[in-house]
Amino acid sequence: MLRFFLRRHPVPTALLAVALAGLFWFATGFVREALYFSDPAHQQQDLALWMSPRYVGKSWDLPPEVIVRVMELDPDHAQPTLREVTAHLGISLEELQARIEAAKAEEEARRAAHHGEGDHGPGGSE
Repeated sequence: MLRFFLRRHPVPTALLAVALAGLFWFATGFVREALYFSDPAHQQQDLALWMSPRYVGKSWDLPPEVIVRVMELDPDHAQPTLREVTAHLGISLEELQARIEAAKAEEEARRAAHHGEGDHGPGGSE
């Protein structure tokens, strides 16, 4: 059957194959990352100098804009390590850890307030 489609419609078949390969690539990365950060050992890890801001955001469940603000990064920054971030900020890793913990507490409070407003569940009235 594949030969039939390749002979009759080679371009659409090739495009479909490329699209399926891309889908597989991104789906595999998504599942791998979801499994990695669902492990409690990788959640809210103490900061280490080798970590990237993206890793910290995933581990601490913080949106990128919060990480950018806390680490005072340019929005289109390259992924530096925390060694570079702390050197740029002129603070210790412990101080950055305290900033991340405070940002996590603020984010949880914001989420709790957001989910509490006007949420009466299915069929509820306001």
